[in-house]
Amino acid sequence: MRRIRVHTMQERLTGILYQLALSFFVVYLIVGCTRVPLLKSRTVPDYWPTSGWQTSTPEQQGLDSNVLADALDYVGEQDLALHSLLIVRHGYVVLDAYFYPYTGETVHDVASVTKSITSSIIGIAFEKGYIKDLNRSVFDFFPELHATVPDADRKSFTIKDLMTMSSGLNCGYSRPGEPELFAMLNSEDWVQFTFDLPMAARPGTEFAYCSSGMHLLSAIITRTTGMTALDFAQQHLFAPLGINEIVWPSDSQGNNHGWGDLQMHPYDMARIGYLYINRGQWDSYQILSPDWVDKSTQKQIS
Repeated sequence: MRRIRVHTMQERLTGILYQLALSFFVVYLIVGCTRVPLLKSRTVPDYWPTSGWQTSTPEQQGLDSNVLADALDYVGEQDLALHSLLIVRHGYVVLDAYFYPYTGETVHDVASVTKSITSSIIGIAFEKGYIKDLNRSVFDFFPELHATVPDADRKSFTIKDLMTMSSGLNCGYSRPGEPELFAMLNSEDWVQFTFDLPMAARPGTEFAYCSSGMHLLSAIITRTTGMTALDFAQQHLFAPLGINEIVWPSDSQGNNHGWGDLQMHPYDMARIGYLYINRGQWDSYQILSPDWVDKSTQKQIS
């Protein structure tokens, strides 16, 4: 393995990963606190990778293969806990590397990127009319819980508040870790548990990283569409993109984990990113509206 200059490598790797972040994948599409610049596709893609990605040399896509090789050396020398490094540039795979013990042949946990998928599904349900108003109180979807939650603030937080992580629930304020999430996992009814959390702020006023709130969005998808988030996504998101293998656990009530635990192949993760780069368009289909893509990648709350 080649010896590299660590400081120079860090600078070059930072630059290329920043470029990758702009041109490849958008993480936390709507829940982030800072604005994420989104490159809008300037030209019609040469092809759509529904049935598979085409490959290219890095140089053909304006990248330096020496920098990419240095990046792989750096991963090994620093013993980074990295399983996959897949770079798609201008619609072509220019780097596809896997690291022990992962081989790329199985789906992989994508952790909180699941939240981005959940928000995308909410966007599709909204565009298709299953969800009429993002400013509607979340409690309207769970009338059976009204009697157990008396205070007005708790009844006033909306779908948008959940998506921007500003529900006001006392969730996501504690550090380190997410104690509310683990407490929810140990409860019998995760939806009821989340609604029973005390209020810490007026809805829509403060950001707090609340995974439990994202699970409510999955339950709302089930309530409004009559399908689980996974089934709805398979029909309206995954299948059109050519994504065929997905693992997404659910709670005891059948709601898929809205905050995490989704498992996908790296190539399918790239398809999600490519959908957003192309402002919701895939081949001849407008899967997400351009307006939704634009709004969901803007700053929502400090």
